[in-house]
Amino acid sequence: MQASIISSQASIARKSGLTLAAHWLSALAVILAFGLVWIREALDDDALGKLLLTWHRQLGLLVLLLLAVRLIARRRQPWQDEALPPLLHWASQATQWLFYLLLLTMPLLGWAMTSAQGHPLQLFNLVPLPPLLSVDPDLADSLQQWHELGASCLLGLITLHVLAALWHHWFRRDGVLAGMLPLLRQRSARRFDH
Repeated sequence: MQASIISSQASIARKSGLTLAAHWLSALAVILAFGLVWIREALDDDALGKLLLTWHRQLGLLVLLLLAVRLIARRRQPWQDEALPPLLHWASQATQWLFYLLLLTMPLLGWAMTSAQGHPLQLFNLVPLPPLLSVDPDLADSLQQWHELGASCLLGLITLHVLAALWHHWFRRDGVLAGMLPLLRQRSARRFDH
């Protein structure tokens, strides 16, 4: 029991504030981006639909910026996974890098699709971004299909990620979930300080 508490304390202390902030801001941006697209598809109002699509694109660009922050944070403070069996350690690492790949690919596909549709794109409506492609409606349609496929893959990976976090919390009881939830992290850290 004492060993699991020490292991839990170590895993809680391992995550930096930058890592936590980038993780949860990315999660929020992805959830909002999905939500805006689903709401847009249910609407008949073209003007509101265009506004929601603009916000969706801005959230995608935010995800791209946050990915850079996450990679910098990871480089500055590499994660030291708990003592997992080799297969689970490999699966954990593969899932993490697949997340990074999708968080890179999805915004870039959206940016390329926007360019191929002939729409200008600005970062937070302030900084004009160069088009990645010339206008090509057929290519835009293909990119949209790839973007939608990537979204399905991302949803599946998010589901797997949530299930893994719950497994760590309920079955391994190793503090991984508490280490990523800021309020639980503070409460657990106070408990270990006594």
